[in-house]
Amino acid sequence: MIGVATHWSATDHQEMFDCWERGDVVGARRVNARLLESFAYETGDDNPNPLPSKVMMNLLGLNVGEARLPMGPPPAGLAERAQKVLDNLRAARSAAH
Repeated sequence: MIGVATHWSATDHQEMFDCWERGDVVGARRVNARLLESFAYETGDDNPNPLPSKVMMNLLGLNVGEARLPMGPPPAGLAERAQKVLDNLRAARSAAH
């Protein structure tokens, strides 16, 4: 699979696919629900990719820099939103296990 959100949620995607392969559709849907905020973050009309992805990767300590023109720097508040998405994803993982 190739996915944008997998940069910060690969383990969740693997869990979802493992559930599906076992026939655990309920489990796969539960993991997918956990990922919905990440999907919305990366695909929003307000901040088209690659802006959200670059902000998230920088937040994770991977120095990917800013987007090239014509995108330019990320808008104010995107880093805070990325942190919230990541915090919520981590909390959901903890609650699930």
